[in-house]
Amino acid sequence: MTVREEVFVKEQNIPLENELDEDDARSFHWTAYASIPTKAISPELQAQNNDANGDGQSSHSRKVSNSTKIPVGTIRLVPPPHPPHPTPGSHHQADALDVDGNGRKDSTTIHDGREAYIKIGRLAVIPEFRKAGISKLLIETALTFAKDNPYEMMPQRDPSKIEAMRVESDGGVGVDWKGLVLVHAQVGVQKVWKRYGFEYDEAMGTWDEEGIDHVGMWKRVDVEPGRRKSRPFSISSPPLMAT
Repeated sequence: MTVREEVFVKEQNIPLENELDEDDARSFHWTAYASIPTKAISPELQAQNNDANGDGQSSHSRKVSNSTKIPVGTIRLVPPPHPPHPTPGSHHQADALDVDGNGRKDSTTIHDGREAYIKIGRLAVIPEFRKAGISKLLIETALTFAKDNPYEMMPQRDPSKIEAMRVESDGGVGVDWKGLVLVHAQVGVQKVWKRYGFEYDEAMGTWDEEGIDHVGMWKRVDVEPGRRKSRPFSISSPPLMAT
């Protein structure tokens, strides 16, 4: 969470208690690390690295090395279910939507209000690395993981209940994830998401999260067919390395 605190809490003034939410525990997370010469680390980055290690010591002080590994970017993937979409013009805390909306038809220009979707978010890169391709690395990694593991995107249920739900839901709408991805994009970085194929949803309009205007953007990825693996995935995926 070091990168998120650095970007969202310190830089964008979002309260820490609002930045960390209930979705974190059920989400998939990725962190990008950079290996840089120890002598080149600024005091700010060194302090951040100490916090990430959790013991007040830098990785350099524990092991003699000419470089230090620091966290520079992060992203998360939130699987279904999700609360209803934000109301255009509304004001609320980050992702603090009423979750008591199951079964409510909540259609938009792109989403029919029923199809299961995943949500990509909390994309953050520290200022010193924002022109190093870290966002691209994180977005592509999360999307690739999702499309290669579609059955891991849905909550685990009894197989017989899943089949019954498919029969009752027009071939699996809302039961199976078929590649639909949503982001709640800050207006200021809307172009970044568009660059990776996300389309603005006009019907979702603009709403305010923590004083920052957001819009809804969607993308559909081709999912790989297959069956759920018997061994469940950890919600925390291996870290990425950016050198």
